[in-house]
This record gives sequence, C-alpha cells and structure tokens, in this order.
Amino acid sequence: MDFGDVLKRSWDITWKNKALWLLGILASCSGGGGGGGSGGGQAGGGFRGYSFESGEFPELERWLERIPPETITAIVLALGCLALLVALLAIVLGALGQAGLIAGFDLADAGHPITLSEAFRRGLKNFWKILAIQFIVGVLVLLVGATVALGGGLFAVGTLGLGLICLLPLVCLMVPVMFLVGVYVMLAQVAVVVEDLGLLDAFRRGWEIFRAHLGSVIVMALILILGGGLVGLILALPLLLIAVPAVFGLLLGGEGQISTGVLVSGLCFVGLLPLLILLNGILQTFVTGAWTLTFRRLAASPKETAPPALPAA
Repeated sequence: MDFGDVLKRSWDITWKNKALWLLGILASCSGGGGGGGSGGGQAGGGFRGYSFESGEFPELERWLERIPPETITAIVLALGCLALLVALLAIVLGALGQAGLIAGFDLADAGHPITLSEAFRRGLKNFWKILAIQFIVGVLVLLVGATVALGGGLFAVGTLGLGLICLLPLVCLMVPVMFLVGVYVMLAQVAVVVEDLGLLDAFRRGWEIFRAHLGSVIVMALILILGGGLVGLILALPLLLIAVPAVFGLLLGGEGQISTGVLVSGLCFVGLLPLLILLNGILQTFVTGAWTLTFRRLAASPKETAPPALPAA
C-alpha cells in the first residue's frame, strides 16, 4: 500500500471539505486524541525546589475552611453526576461524529460530492452499530483489565509484594495489545459504514483485513499515532503557558493574588479553547479519513504474502 498517497489523499479531502471538521469535532469528544500528559515536576519538590506543605497558602486554606462540609459534599456529588452525564454525552457524540466522518471520506474517495447533510445522514444510519462496537469492546477491555488487576493484586499480596516484579512484563505486554485492539476496532467501525455490515459481520471483516494486512496496518497505525501525538503535544504547549498566572498566584499566597492569577488563566483558557477544539477536530478528521482510505485500499488489494524464498544455490 502506498502510505504517502493515503495520507496525501486524506489531507486533500480534509482541507477541501471543511464541513467535515464539524464531524471531526464531534468525533474527538470520545477521546480522539491522545498523548500521555507531560509529567512536569519532581516528586516531593516543586517550583525551583519549593516544597508545598501545610500552611504554605494560609489565605487559600482559610478560604476552604469557611466552606461547610455538607456544602463540599453536595458540590462533589453534583460534579460527579455532571461528569457522568458529560462523559455519556461525549461517547454518543463521538460515535455519531466517527460514523459521519467515515461516511464522508468513503463518498469522497469514491468520487462523489460531499455535503455535511449527506455525511451526517449516512453516519446516522450506522450510528447505533458504531456505538455498539465501542460499547462491546469497552466492556470487554474493562472486564479483562479488572480481572488482571484483581488477580495481580491478590498475587502481589500472596507473595508479599514480590509478585509485582513478575507482573511488570505483563503490564508492558498490555501496551502493544491495547494498541492492536484499538486498530482492530477502528477497522471494524470502518467496515460497518463502508460495506454496510451488521455487528458480527463488521467484527469478522475487520479481523480479516487486520490479519491479512497486518504489516501495512501496523505501519499506518504507527505513522498516525506518532504524528498525531506530536501534533497533540504541540497543541498542548499553550496550556502550559496559560497556567503560569495561576501558578504564580498560588506561589505568592495572597487571596487577591490567587484570585487574580486564576481569573487571568481562566480567561486565557476560555479564549484559546475554541481554537484548540477546532484544531483537534481537524486532526481527528484527518486521522479517521486516513483509516477509512486505508481500509478501502486494503479491502481492494490481495492478501499480503511473504517474500519468495531465494533459490537454492
């Protein structure tokens, strides 16, 4: 497969059909973007060796002490319920956006004109199947992860902690396994829309493409993950600068300085947020498009075969 052609074609469709960016923004709601957080700071330390201990921020501590415990409990419960509702809404919107993007790129690659309404309509037709795939795989991953964590915890307790050393290879193995599972799920989702398959047929078709073209699939996944991770890191850099006023306000310790620093950081974040959402949506559009085109190319190509053996001397 010509990886350069797929990436170029995906970007051309992304740039020429800006209406798809809206679907990309929706698709990014369910975690389209990735990258582990950059871990700043050192254990036990702080800004230039500054240690954060009790009493370092007396104004902040006094302000928190004035809040009744029952008020804090109510706020925590309300925030928990709100977070749950937002998470569920994000999952639904993400599946809808993903289905619409796949439909849009499938139409564009086939030479058909794209409209947002047509991509959305075709995506809505397959929305429930996309959501079901994500739900089924998510539940299975959660169950496997919980089983491994529980078994590992019991094993570690039974061996007085020495078993944790034995579990490290298993933890390291889970990283590439989850990487491959994510790729397989993406192929199954594309199969649902591109070939209009049911759930079981989509899982089967995704596995056929994954197994028959494993090398090409892994190479494309590495390109998109490394490239997307680099872009995501660049997009995250402004957030570090935004946090500077709030950090300085906390370091100064006065109630006025804390309020001013948090306010300035908050206003900067609100101002930058629409741009970050747009850029992340464009990135998600491109990545989903690349996977859609990859599926179409691989589905139309013969099964990968091993290179011919050298003739005997």
